[in-house]
Amino acid sequence: MFLKDIVFPKFCLGCGYLGAYICTNCKKKLSYIKQDNCLYCGKASLYGLTHPGCRREKGVDGLLSLFYYNNLLKAIIKSVKYRLATDVWKELCLVIEPDMLKKINVYKNITEGDIYLEPIPLHRNKLRTRGFNQAKIIADFFNRFLKLQLSGYLMRSKDTSSQAQMKNNKDRYSNMLGAFEALEQDVNNKRFVLVDDIVTTGSTVKEAARVLKRAGAKNVFVLTLAKG
Repeated sequence: MFLKDIVFPKFCLGCGYLGAYICTNCKKKLSYIKQDNCLYCGKASLYGLTHPGCRREKGVDGLLSLFYYNNLLKAIIKSVKYRLATDVWKELCLVIEPDMLKKINVYKNITEGDIYLEPIPLHRNKLRTRGFNQAKIIADFFNRFLKLQLSGYLMRSKDTSSQAQMKNNKDRYSNMLGAFEALEQDVNNKRFVLVDDIVTTGSTVKEAARVLKRAGAKNVFVLTLAKG
């Protein structure tokens, strides 16, 4: 046992068990997404790729999420607020099924040319308040396996309300409209993998993809830890 484990003992995020952040029993509560779906129509799709008939000129080309959102995933995502969050992510790396690790490499492997990892940015006001960007921490987690260049082409130009507070899809769409700007207008033929913690209706990533495509991006895929 290390001194750190004595000073900062590990308690399971799911049940409070002493000794691990994700204990053996709670590991079974990680609900993997085995069947991916098209973001636009919701029907089954290989690798979550957008169906040809659903494609938008400035839309998302594919969406992959690792887990269904539940109380354990909520606790894992919230753990980024704490000083030992890195250890939580290390444990998550160890317990994720190998097939899921292969899954997150799909968009990297099916495209040619430069591809960048782009965490969904926070507005500077929220970043100042929180002190961290949750999506950036999750992008760093994914990048343990992807080994991609983190880009930072997007900025959050609009301090939006929480999407969770929106009553319906129309409100979510309106809330995110105009939320992002491309810091570099010329991203011609570049490919991006947007990263966020959780996707529900997809309003956030759709708007981010629209801005990147408008600036010249060739492909925009999305990778999230969880799906609501």
